[in-house]
Amino acid sequence: MEVKERCVHGDGVKNSMDTNGNSQLDIVIQRWPDIQLEEAQSVFDLLQSPVRARAIVSNSGRPTAAAALIDTDYGLMFMKRYARSVRDVQTIEPYHRYVAYLANKGICTPIFLPFASGSNSDVVVQKTGDTTAIRGNDIYEVYSAAEGEDRYGKALTWDPPATLSEAYCLGEMLASIDLASSGFNEPRMVPNGMTNTFGLFATPDLDKQWQQWIAQRPSVSEYLSMTKRDIVHDLEAIRPYASRIAHAYEQLESTWIHGDPHISNFLWENDGPCAVIDFGLADRNTALFDLVMALERHAIQWVEVSAGKLDAYRLDVAEAILKGYAEVRPLSDIEKEILPDVLRLAQAEAGLNWLQYYMNGTRRLEDAAWCYDSCFLAHMQWFDTIPGRDLLDGIRRALD
Repeated sequence: MEVKERCVHGDGVKNSMDTNGNSQLDIVIQRWPDIQLEEAQSVFDLLQSPVRARAIVSNSGRPTAAAALIDTDYGLMFMKRYARSVRDVQTIEPYHRYVAYLANKGICTPIFLPFASGSNSDVVVQKTGDTTAIRGNDIYEVYSAAEGEDRYGKALTWDPPATLSEAYCLGEMLASIDLASSGFNEPRMVPNGMTNTFGLFATPDLDKQWQQWIAQRPSVSEYLSMTKRDIVHDLEAIRPYASRIAHAYEQLESTWIHGDPHISNFLWENDGPCAVIDFGLADRNTALFDLVMALERHAIQWVEVSAGKLDAYRLDVAEAILKGYAEVRPLSDIEKEILPDVLRLAQAEAGLNWLQYYMNGTRRLEDAAWCYDSCFLAHMQWFDTIPGRDLLDGIRRALD
C-alpha cells in the first residue's frame, strides 16, 4: 500500500523525503505522533514478561501507524501503535495468530508477544494471552526484532531487487510462505482499510457484488458522495476483465497470505530472504494473489510511471520471481491463465479499499484521492499502454 522507508528490523525510519509533488510519494508523510520512551515503557510493563526500555533507536516514517525500534534489556524490540479509528483488535489479532502459525510451520518470522491480563493506569489489556494492548484511543503490538540484514530498509514500495538472483529467491520464499499457510483456517477479516483483499473484481455479477461491498464500507460511500466520483462509470473499465477471470478465480483454494511481499518486508542473507516481517496487510485471499502482489510491487516502478516514464517496468524481475515461485509451488493451469488479468485488477480493488483508512484516520481528502486516482484508475489504465501490454505479454510467455 504505502511508499515507505524503514528502520533496521522494523517498519520505517523518519525521513525527509522530497516528494516533488509526486502523488505516489506524497502519501509517505507520517501523520501519527512518534512513540515516546515513557509511552513505550508503559506498554512494555504490561507484557507477560515485562522489559525495560533503554532508548528509542528509530521511529517509523510510514503513514498508516506509529512504530519504533526500541533498545531494551531484552534486546531490540519493535512496537507499533495503531489508532483505533482505523484498526481494532478484531483486525489485528487474526494476523498475529497467522504469524504464530507460520512460525510453527518453520517460516522465520518474529511472533507477537502476549500481554498480561488486567489494567494499569489508562492502559487496558485484553484477556491473558492476547497480543494487543489498548491505551485510550490506541492499540499496541510488540515483538522482538528479527535477525538478518535489512538490505532494503530504505527501498520504496515499488523498488525491485538489486539482482535477479534475489528476485528468484524472493519467489521461492513467498511460495514457501504460501504453502505453510495451508491449514490456517480463520475466515476473512471484518472489512477494513488496513488489509489487502481481492474478490470484488473477481465475481460474475459485479453489480450485485459492488452493492454488497460498498454496504460494508460506509466510509468509502462517504468519500464517493463527498467528492461526487462517478463510480458507476469508472467501474465499466473493470467489467470485461472481472467477467473473464471470475469463474476461474472462484475455483482457487482460499488461504491466508502476507499481502505485501515487497523486498523491504524481508530480511536477507546472501541472495535470499532469511526472515519475513510486517504482516499488517495479511488476510484470507488466494496464493495466486500473493504472487500477483510480488509482481506488482517489483516489476512495475509506479513512482517513475506516475512521473511520465511509462516504460518503467522490469520483465526480467517478473520472470525471475515466477521461476523461483514455481520451483517451490508450481502454478496450476487455471492460475497461469488468469494471472495477467488479476495483476491488471489487483491494485484497483486495493485502492478503493484503502479509502477507508484515509477517511477514518487522517481525513485528508488529498490522500484519499491518491487511492482513487492512482491505485484504482491510473494503475489499471497503465496496462492499456504499450509498455503495460508488453509486460503482460511477457508474463504470459514466461508462464507458458
